[in-house]
Amino acid sequence: MRVLLINPNTRRETTAMMAELARRYGPAHWEWLTLTAEQGESLIADPQALATAAEAVAGMHAQITALNVDAVIVAAFGDPGLEALRTTLAVPVVGIGEAAMRAADALAQPFALITITPQLRESTLAQLRRYGCESHLRALLVAEGDARTTAQNPQHLVERVQACMRQAIDEQGAQVLVIGGGPVAAAAQQLGRSAGVRTILPLQAAVERVEALLAGSAHP
Repeated sequence: MRVLLINPNTRRETTAMMAELARRYGPAHWEWLTLTAEQGESLIADPQALATAAEAVAGMHAQITALNVDAVIVAAFGDPGLEALRTTLAVPVVGIGEAAMRAADALAQPFALITITPQLRESTLAQLRRYGCESHLRALLVAEGDARTTAQNPQHLVERVQACMRQAIDEQGAQVLVIGGGPVAAAAQQLGRSAGVRTILPLQAAVERVEALLAGSAHP
């Protein structure tokens, strides 16, 4: 199987990091390909950047078709361009945000979303409603500080996300955590091991969703 991972931001280092994690999550025989947005921001941190990323992803249709892939993953938590690709491609297209939200909702337990992008709070809540996944949400917590500064400092990233995790568990009663964002995927994997509750990693959830779709054990 040939699976394409799309990074809707412009940072190629982030693409490489996410592709490496995806390889670990997926079957060994899958062949991974990647595309990185040529226009937009290095981190999708506000509504304008999200809109630009959606345009960039939608504009990749010809490139994707030429690659002859079996499935596509849109690897940004806001799922930019997801619906546009779904309407034009004949293969499964999965967004990491949708995959994580649906995985959390399917557990039917109180869950919290944790992100590093305060300016995308309302769009994230809108995503939850659009996917019908808000009924078990206890909290949407956003790490303190500027998103770009946080993402560029691994120590600050871990500390700020950990603070949100503790708050979600201790104060909000969350039994499941979703740590959102493609660029924080590596940190999320590290933090998930010590969370003390079930942690859903959006990229891993997307890979598992693609695997189920390709195997015919899930509905699109």
